[in-house]
Amino acid sequence: MASAKTVHVFQKSISSRYRGLIWSVAVFLTLIALLMVSSIWLSAKIRNNTMEQLAVEQVNSATQVITQNLFNLKLSYGEDPNSPHIRHALDVVKQSKDHLNANLVALTEGGTVETQEGSKFKISALTQDGNAQRLQQFKNDWEPLSRQIDTYLAEATSPLADSSSLDLSVMGAQNINEKLQANVNGVLSVINGKITARTAWLGWIQTIGVVIALAYFLVFVFYFLSRLRDSDVRVEAARKETDEIMNTVSTGLFLLDKDLNIGSQYSKELESLIGQNELAGRNLMEVLGNMISQEDLNTTHGFIGQLYNPRVKERLIGSLNPLTRQAMNITDRNGNPVERYLDFKFNRVYQDNDISRILVNVSDVTDAVLLERKIEEEREQNDLQLEMLSTILRADRQMIDDFIRNTHKHNISINNTLKTPGERQVELRSKIEHIFREAHSLKGEAYALNLHGFTVIAENIENELKKLQAQSSLSGENFLGLAVHLEELMNLTQTIEDLVSRLGHGEPIGTPQTPAAGKARMTDYYARLVSDVAERNNKVVDFSYSGVGEVPDEGLRTTIHEIAVQLLRNAVVHGIEAPAVRQSKRKLEAGHVRMELRETENSYVLRLEDDGNGIDYDAIRNKAVEMGKYSAERAASLSTKELLMLMFSSGFSTVAKAIGDAGRGVGLDVIKDRVNALGGKINVSTSAGAYTRFTFTFPKKAV
Repeated sequence: MASAKTVHVFQKSISSRYRGLIWSVAVFLTLIALLMVSSIWLSAKIRNNTMEQLAVEQVNSATQVITQNLFNLKLSYGEDPNSPHIRHALDVVKQSKDHLNANLVALTEGGTVETQEGSKFKISALTQDGNAQRLQQFKNDWEPLSRQIDTYLAEATSPLADSSSLDLSVMGAQNINEKLQANVNGVLSVINGKITARTAWLGWIQTIGVVIALAYFLVFVFYFLSRLRDSDVRVEAARKETDEIMNTVSTGLFLLDKDLNIGSQYSKELESLIGQNELAGRNLMEVLGNMISQEDLNTTHGFIGQLYNPRVKERLIGSLNPLTRQAMNITDRNGNPVERYLDFKFNRVYQDNDISRILVNVSDVTDAVLLERKIEEEREQNDLQLEMLSTILRADRQMIDDFIRNTHKHNISINNTLKTPGERQVELRSKIEHIFREAHSLKGEAYALNLHGFTVIAENIENELKKLQAQSSLSGENFLGLAVHLEELMNLTQTIEDLVSRLGHGEPIGTPQTPAAGKARMTDYYARLVSDVAERNNKVVDFSYSGVGEVPDEGLRTTIHEIAVQLLRNAVVHGIEAPAVRQSKRKLEAGHVRMELRETENSYVLRLEDDGNGIDYDAIRNKAVEMGKYSAERAASLSTKELLMLMFSSGFSTVAKAIGDAGRGVGLDVIKDRVNALGGKINVSTSAGAYTRFTFTFPKKAV
């Protein structure tokens, strides 16, 4: 009896000892199952929303493609309707229209959507949150245009057809484009809102799951081990379960202590993400040491330190995370260096209301970053082409043709200079000065036409050259970076040339037929340049022009235009005072710049005068001393002629800091170079506080 009773008590004791463990495991598995089911459900919903989003974006893209190609067809009207260009545009319009209709049916009624890559997926009709009404409104706006496009496509290749159906299609596309965009954006907004909300929930569920798993592990080790010392096998089983979870998750997970040491438990994916093994116990700063800059390391150390400060709200410093989409240098499994973008998310882990650890979640966002970058580059390229197209349509065709021709010359000159062999410092410095002149001249011409793409590239070249000028010693390898900018410049030149070619051939658009028309064109062109420079420099300037309206000789016309652009910018920046300064001198608030181009029997005379400061010879002397060209005593003895020669030298500028319109010390150097090349003469007349007048005489036949 005693033995039987002892066994019963022992069995009861065993049952009692394991009951808590069994219940804890059951609850844990139930929670994990619920979290997994919730995650799977949310993932499925997010996937469905993503497919819906893709379908709506395809509808949006198709409307833009149709509008763009209809516009291109309008611009190309009159060409052979069976030319490859026209046929391609017609095919694109038809395919995009069919694709749009198919996607619209799927969105309103449910069905299969096919991507441009050929993959297919099913979606349900969008009927909630007002999407049904938006899609119906989109359909109501689209169907008349669709029928008009069908009418145009049916007769597009007919030699007897006129442009009426195309005009109606283009007009219809333009009229409803904003409505279509508004409805599509409304649908996308609703879908994006669902995706964002569900993604947030999914993130929370995954974090909760990990925290629960870690909490369970800690409770199991520190609580049950004390009560179940003979249950080592069960403890090992629980440890294996935790390992399985950490080996299964698709992100890098680990805990950080206050000393920034990585915890013993981390996901297997972490090693693959950062290209390092055996991370347990290692300091995070050591792990990241060769992957990011020292500045980012210091910022990361400070950021994590703030996370351990209980007085700092976690959500308030979340935006200061330095490891968001961080570019890192990783060594892959084959030992090859690769650049990868990793996203680190830091979350506090509390124990008894104290911050015990920091949970770090590492994700590879390389594909997303590269995709966004590609989209941004394509958007910038489209914006640049639209800018150039707008300029071409508004500007005088002869000026555009002259700009393209001059830009080709600048490109060739820079390219030839880069190819010119030279190892001596004098030769390399000379190359810098020559390229500086070409880039500065190009920047002035591009700015005058509002071609900001060319202006940016020219400024990049100037910035690269300024860095080279600052170096004490140069070599041929220092010029390799300029080749990249030159390639960008050549590609952009080809782009604008192609746009001009597509807009038509023959006589330049807007070519003046009379001297008066030519004069008006020049006046408007230079007046706009002066106005833009004045506005950027917070000045008020009036401009007037007199003289001939056209110079027949192309080379001479180019040089005069180039000099005029440089001098007009200098007159506004250096010559004309600010309105308040002018009023203090009892001058009119608005400065005046006068330009005159006269033709004589054997020459052209260009005169440009402003009623501003005049040339400040003392400023030239001080700058010469500052640059180390002369001592203070020698500078004080310089004559007016010597000071003017210094002002026209390369790299000399009295502006303290370079800005977009001045300060490079190249403008007057370019002018001197161009005038000398034509055998011309320069005369400068000035009066302090009153005026500055530049007079250039060019022989009609270059020397």
